[in-house]
Amino acid sequence: MRYTAASGKRGAFLVQKSVQTDFGRRLAACRPIPWEQIPDLGLYMDQVITYIDRQYRALYEEGERLFTPAMVNNYVKMGLVSRPAGKKYGREQLAQLLMIYVLKQAVSAGGMKRLLTPPPGQTVETLYTHFCEQQSLAFEALARELPLPSPLTCAVRGAACRLLCNAMLAAPEQEVEA
Repeated sequence: MRYTAASGKRGAFLVQKSVQTDFGRRLAACRPIPWEQIPDLGLYMDQVITYIDRQYRALYEEGERLFTPAMVNNYVKMGLVSRPAGKKYGREQLAQLLMIYVLKQAVSAGGMKRLLTPPPGQTVETLYTHFCEQQSLAFEALARELPLPSPLTCAVRGAACRLLCNAMLAAPEQEVEA
């Protein structure tokens, strides 16, 4: 059933509440993979796509194509992901792709480049660990807030967060914290 703000039907709200309750459970259960558990044996492209997709599949709608080999190749060309050794992707590249998988929903490629470049003296491991902490906090906070009144409320909130993120990324480099 499609939600319309004008419908005023309790049935539409109940469907939305049920969808949100289910999504909230999936969101709260979605835990980022700790650095030590990311494979470091070198995965080929098809294995990379399968691995990355499995980590977040529960959050997306059935049939949604979320990552493709072309996307991964473009991320490497743009410098968002370190070049693989030969054709094998190791722990560092997988961590970068896991972060991109989440961030691409809210940030431009240029924004991701700034967010995914470790500050001087830090490593991708340190950046990834911080990202995992932030993802857990954000996902848990949203899961606790559900249900929201409508999809429009959710969309407006998402737009506001994206606008704030863009403003922060436009600030001088030293003011931006991943």
